[in-house]
Amino acid sequence: MSDHKDILRMLTPAGWWRDAFPVGNGTIGAMPYGRIANERILINHERLWYGGTVDKLPDISAALPRLRELMRQGDYTAANDLYQRTLEQAGYQGNCAMYHPAGDLLIDMPVNQPFRDYGRSLDMSSAITETHWNDGEITFSRDVFVSRADDTIAIRIRASHPGSINANIRLAAHDLNDAEKPPDIAFSSSATANEIRLCGRYTRENGKTTTAGREFGILGRVFLRKGELKAEGDTLVVKQADEVLIRLKVFVYENPGTAFQRLSKELAETETDFITLSAAHMQLHRKLYNRTTFELDTPTSNTPNETLLLQAYDGKAPLELVEKMANYGRYLLICSSRPGGLPSNLQGIWNGDYQPPWLCFFMINENLQMNYWQALPGQLPEMLLAVVDFYTAFLEDFRENARKLYGCDGIFIPALISPETGLSTFSGSWIINWISGAGWLAQHIYDYYQFTGDRDFLTRRAMPFMKEIIDFYQGFLEEENGELRFCPSVSPENWPIEFNAPELQTETSGTPRVTVNSLMDVAVAKEVLRNMIAAVQETGLYGEKLPEWQQMLDKMPPYRINSDGAICEWLHNDFSDNYHHRHQSHLYPVFPGQEIDPVDGSELAGAFKTAVDKRLVIGLGQQTGWSLAHMANINARFGDSDTAAACFDLIAQCCLGKNFFTYHNDYRGMGITMNDCFFNRSTPFQIDANMGLTAAVYEMLLYSAPGRLRLLPALPERWRKGRITNLGARGRITVSISWDLDAGQIDYNLHSQCQQEVEITCRKNPVTHLELFDGNRCRTISGTGFKLTLNPKVNYIITQKLKP
Repeated sequence: MSDHKDILRMLTPAGWWRDAFPVGNGTIGAMPYGRIANERILINHERLWYGGTVDKLPDISAALPRLRELMRQGDYTAANDLYQRTLEQAGYQGNCAMYHPAGDLLIDMPVNQPFRDYGRSLDMSSAITETHWNDGEITFSRDVFVSRADDTIAIRIRASHPGSINANIRLAAHDLNDAEKPPDIAFSSSATANEIRLCGRYTRENGKTTTAGREFGILGRVFLRKGELKAEGDTLVVKQADEVLIRLKVFVYENPGTAFQRLSKELAETETDFITLSAAHMQLHRKLYNRTTFELDTPTSNTPNETLLLQAYDGKAPLELVEKMANYGRYLLICSSRPGGLPSNLQGIWNGDYQPPWLCFFMINENLQMNYWQALPGQLPEMLLAVVDFYTAFLEDFRENARKLYGCDGIFIPALISPETGLSTFSGSWIINWISGAGWLAQHIYDYYQFTGDRDFLTRRAMPFMKEIIDFYQGFLEEENGELRFCPSVSPENWPIEFNAPELQTETSGTPRVTVNSLMDVAVAKEVLRNMIAAVQETGLYGEKLPEWQQMLDKMPPYRINSDGAICEWLHNDFSDNYHHRHQSHLYPVFPGQEIDPVDGSELAGAFKTAVDKRLVIGLGQQTGWSLAHMANINARFGDSDTAAACFDLIAQCCLGKNFFTYHNDYRGMGITMNDCFFNRSTPFQIDANMGLTAAVYEMLLYSAPGRLRLLPALPERWRKGRITNLGARGRITVSISWDLDAGQIDYNLHSQCQQEVEITCRKNPVTHLELFDGNRCRTISGTGFKLTLNPKVNYIITQKLKP
């Protein structure tokens, strides 16, 4: 592998799966530990989930008026517990499934002398890992990738001296040391002349369990260049080979006899040359990875992870680490998501736990959305289709939720689901009484149209989805004194300060969450209505509904500012703000929404800024890795580059693992994040902050809205020189920027796929002048803001000269 900025490098092997480097093709994941004598490669498949139960959802819609009456009486504890108790009394037993490992490939190799020159690396531009070491005079290496071309895991072992490779190779259940208790899976493994097999069968017997009795497995075929290969028990023994190639395929929920026969035939008939195999894979991976590129001018580009983490621990993330993290988040999305597959879950696609934190479910009160914030500006729109396809496939379940839980038409999407059902399976109030999941997803779906201009997608998919949401609102919302009332209403996963009172704690879920008129619920509903109205005006579809939808929008409750000058998280006088929390749901109108212009100087914009600042100061000890990533995005919208960059520093200081996976919180009790969240042996790994940091970089370099671009709106002063290429913007615009603050020049390149007028604001700096070249002539513009009519046949170049 070459020495360049897209490589992560480590000097030590993985102690357990979360320290290994991840590779994947969007469907299958693998994590080589990088061990010399006893290598272990964790294997995952996106569709391997178990333990979920699908029950018949009872009709408890009569609970809604009772809950509202309890809220009016001020009995918040009873109101909070009502839905959960009602479902329990009805005997409802729905339960989310758990994402679990497929198995491990084990490679045991003899060691003759103490190792020298050990290292392992991940090339993000090719999605290939390498481990290398010297054993005496012999240099060994192992390369691993998961092919985007044929859904195969490929492992190559090489040695510098002929006949030097001796190894025992087998498949096994993933390391049970990573299990809190034995999984409900029976594993069996075997070997033939050149194949190894692993089969897993779910053993949990329950009439409502969706996977009981189903089987999955892995088939591996070993190819040698010279040497001897024979089977001993469940192991293939390699002796005196020049080179070894192992290819693995995974099957999910098939008859093992049929599946193994099919996979064996596929592996026997395909290419056995590693270079050819990797070339086909890299061509597909690089098409995605290189669509948008980001670079900072850094003094070094090949510093090991261990060194970068030590440097970051003192409070300032090295620029090399910032650059690598921005590109790593992009890499992880590409490797854990693809069209036609499942969305990237809480851990992307990589998991070595049999009972993973929060089951790895799909969570839409923050986490899944954060995974995909980067997709559209990062020119990866097809990745977002995995989300759209997954959720629209469950529309009938979501309609049943709306009818039976709330007596409404339209759809209700629970905050958390797993692949076996879209029915509500979790009855805690902060989940079952939060109504804005569908609306938040609709933002991504409508944004897909704004970035791509796909009108067919708008009319066939986005508008019908938004109409389902509005149908729910029309049945759910009450009108009181000329305003619409949201009750029950939840601000994920926070609660008003009044609810800290000991007498309000509940038996079922602790602190109550159910309130009236959370700002987020109001903001999401307004956004859905605004976007739908704009789509109707553009297409003419559903035109007859326009007056009533506009009337709904006009009756939304107004935002409020509290005595601290911060925006109120709840728009009802009974509830006061609680700054000690990780979620920042009430900032939705600023980010990820676009209702509030955060830099217009208004009192309202200032109140939103005060609210996010208080989270970072007063509530610092309650933050998480992902909440800091969220803050970075919010502060980028405000143009606050220093605070956005400080969020990077905090994550690097307290929430990064050895392989740069982001963790939910610091496990060392250093006071920067919450430190009381542990599963099994450690604080949870969550991939959302990895993805969210990449989105934050894009937000710091470009803000876009229909008809508006802000270029370098939050560029930190430490980022003195760098470039971003082919960043996507709403309105089907592509932007590339290179800057050198020390040389006093910034160059912007803009291209639009359609003719449109755009208001452009360049980086706020004392400037000498702007030079605009529109393909025919060069002209000088004073100031940093101007309007420009973009022609799709022209590439526009803007040069910003800064004062020395």
